[in-house]
Amino acid sequence: MKRFILTMVAVLTLGTAANAMSYKSARDKAFFLTDKMAYELGLSDDQYNAVYEINIDYIMCVDTFDDIFGTYWTRRNNELRFVLSPAQYNLYMALEYFYRPISWDNRKFVFTIYNRYPKDRFYRAAPPGYQVYKGSNRYFDHSAYNGRTFGAPESKSQPKPGGVQPGMGGSKSQPGSKSQPGMSKKQAINAGKQRMRDTYRK
Repeated sequence: MKRFILTMVAVLTLGTAANAMSYKSARDKAFFLTDKMAYELGLSDDQYNAVYEINIDYIMCVDTFDDIFGTYWTRRNNELRFVLSPAQYNLYMALEYFYRPISWDNRKFVFTIYNRYPKDRFYRAAPPGYQVYKGSNRYFDHSAYNGRTFGAPESKSQPKPGGVQPGMGGSKSQPGSKSQPGMSKKQAINAGKQRMRDTYRK
């Protein structure tokens, strides 16, 4: 009987561990998602870094199906209210692949942003948080973003939401087109490191 109980505990432990996402995987997914949010919502550099932190906090807390739209998803939305402008937040809520970035299909997590953008296309250098942030803000009872001021959103023209999906054809100016400007993940990470070095030299 004792051996049976120990076996069941081991099986349950392994099952839980299989659902948990590694820090590296969560960091990469948060970076990809935030890069596209910066691209479509016109985030300032300060907003970009804060949104990255909020996204990785959420992704690292998703271990089961119930977590997808649970407490941490609600907290993510509340935190983004402190970071985004009203116009940006309204657009964020209207874009399903940003508002509900994780879905569940065939007993596994699906990151819907990958259905819209090629997996190795980035538009901004990695934010500082990609190198240094480990997800500590999610442990606070208070918001780390309430009361802070963020730089003005970028005023340049942004792509219209609901653009062409990768491989679906359509206008070359819309997200997902293979002719879109951008850089690889490695280039985006190196650009982020260089920006941090340049900042420390000033």
